[in-house]
Amino acid sequence: MTNIQVAIDGPAGSGKSSISDIVAKRLNFLHIDTGAIYRAITFYALENNIDINEEENFNFINNLKIEYKSDKVFLNDKDVTNEIRTDLVTKNVSQVSKFKIVRDKVNELIRKISQTGKILMDGRDIGTVVLPNATVKIFLTATPLKRAERRYNEIKDKFKDLTLEDVLNDIKLRDEKDSNRKIAPLKQAEDAILVDTSELTIEEVCQKIIEIINNKVGNIMNEETKEITSMADVKLEKRPRPGQIVTGVVVDVKDDEVCLDLHAFTEGRIHLNHYTLDPKVTSFKGLVNLGDEMTVQITKVEENDYSGAIYCSRLNLLKDEKFKEILTYVDNKTRFTCHVLKKEEKGYRVSYQGFNFFLPLSQARNVNVGDDIVCELLSIDEKRQTGVVSNRVVVEEELKANREQELNSINVGDVLEGEVVKVLPFAAFVKFNYVQGVLRISDISHEFISKIDEHVHVGDKIKVKVVTKEDGKLGLSLKALLPTPFEVYVNEHKVGETVKAKVVNKLPYGLLLELASHVRGLLHRSDYSWNPNDNFNNCVNIGDEVEVAISDINVAKERISLSRKALIDNPWQRVKAKVGDVCECKILEFNEKGVKVETLGVDGFIPNPAFLLEGQNGKPSDYYAIGDKIEAIITEIRPREWVLRLSVRKLKQIQEKNNYTKYMQEESDSTKVTLGDVFKDVLK
Repeated sequence: MTNIQVAIDGPAGSGKSSISDIVAKRLNFLHIDTGAIYRAITFYALENNIDINEEENFNFINNLKIEYKSDKVFLNDKDVTNEIRTDLVTKNVSQVSKFKIVRDKVNELIRKISQTGKILMDGRDIGTVVLPNATVKIFLTATPLKRAERRYNEIKDKFKDLTLEDVLNDIKLRDEKDSNRKIAPLKQAEDAILVDTSELTIEEVCQKIIEIINNKVGNIMNEETKEITSMADVKLEKRPRPGQIVTGVVVDVKDDEVCLDLHAFTEGRIHLNHYTLDPKVTSFKGLVNLGDEMTVQITKVEENDYSGAIYCSRLNLLKDEKFKEILTYVDNKTRFTCHVLKKEEKGYRVSYQGFNFFLPLSQARNVNVGDDIVCELLSIDEKRQTGVVSNRVVVEEELKANREQELNSINVGDVLEGEVVKVLPFAAFVKFNYVQGVLRISDISHEFISKIDEHVHVGDKIKVKVVTKEDGKLGLSLKALLPTPFEVYVNEHKVGETVKAKVVNKLPYGLLLELASHVRGLLHRSDYSWNPNDNFNNCVNIGDEVEVAISDINVAKERISLSRKALIDNPWQRVKAKVGDVCECKILEFNEKGVKVETLGVDGFIPNPAFLLEGQNGKPSDYYAIGDKIEAIITEIRPREWVLRLSVRKLKQIQEKNNYTKYMQEESDSTKVTLGDVFKDVLK
């Protein structure tokens, strides 16, 4: 018979894994390692850069050729027995084995492999699910007490407080859990032969199973098969190996240790510090329950094949699970906090939850060794479990948000304190928290400055006023906070004060005078002199210094009015004359139209016709000289306009008329003489 299928099932502690190894070797059967098939599929996916996180990517398994030949695994006719045992495959095989499409394919391959040759397979659902038509089905069991005793004898030296009753209770609870699982529950196939090992040694069990197989299919022992009569001669070929990822059921829970049924020669142990790195977790109790399934990685197997301890850990698996989560960070743009470990030639080495990543200099912003920085994952190397990160995009985004927030809070007219961060020949840049503004050279002082670096320097802390805000840009002013030259001047000078000023411009309505740097005032022509005919404009040149009085200060309009006549005596204030008054005049000047004279303390004018008397011909200068004094009568007087006109001729005419009138009066009086007048002297 060339095709024999032997399915051995049974509960934990029945010894099925160890016994299956012994029987397969003695009968020269192929003991199928189903885990190797899952590893072969995982190896193929990793080698071809297939995303193992999505079940839909595993359609390729329909085209894979996986075979067992002389205990070796062949993938597409290539021996991959060693390649499928690498750490990378070990770390990822549990992820692959979760998918239904993979499990269905593996079961299909197992059934296909079992169609030829002599196959022996053990588990908890081989006879019921995987090989329901197996040639021989055996359900290996033992009483709970016997299995508990075996377990207790193995571990009692290491756990002094452990009692047989504790172990027995754990065994019973585990049997209940295994029998009531939704997926592949533990149960005896209807056509399976029950073998109770309660009172049998390992050798007796092996011989009994071989006898069952021979009775079922005939004597399959060939002449080259050596009968083994003692367990000392047995060398197990299949036993747990460090690095293997296995799933077991919790059969014992203590504060700092959990025991797992791994279907091996003894149970696996996992200590609390290999279960989690969370310092807050101080006990397994309340965290793990009896009957729970737990996937672990074997870290150490003691040398004794049948009683040595199997130590396990979840740390690498947790790390793998975390890395699978990190794989999603690229597409999701997930941000996470990294710790900067060291600086290298081209960047920084940073860590995140036990994984090392590289931060290139081009992607680094404000980074120092020892800092904790928020990063984004740019790319990832799944095989090496590393990648490239960036904190530049995070920092720049935060800066942009902070800048917008600060910019929105700033208004024109605000006074802010900032730091000078850059100085150019034409402007300085002042930084506040996140926003920068421009301080132009023209806004530094009210005075003209040619060298900006003589007034501001990088690092200076200065207060400035926001004068413009356009398109997200701030215009700043230092001089806006300084008193203007006008303000300084009016604080130091008052109305009525006499000051000196320089003529800077001649205007149709007056003179523009510079009182101080950038301070100007207007001397209106009406304020040149009391004499409205005095054209002071013609008497001065641009650049001349004149003395004036401040007549008015308009702070709101920043205007200063000046007066020259306020400093000049007004002789007309003392003139009380009127038309018809006779004045003594002093000749000052002769001109074509008449004679300029001085009288009553002011200047007067006598036209030529009014100066010459009747009978006089020619010019007044023909009869008089400058300095001569004459009498004249006022013919016109306007004090506000400084107008005084006189006449010599009219005065002469009036005098002649008065003399004539007086003479006529005297003549009239002489014709009226009486006797009394004649004899008045005699009658005395």
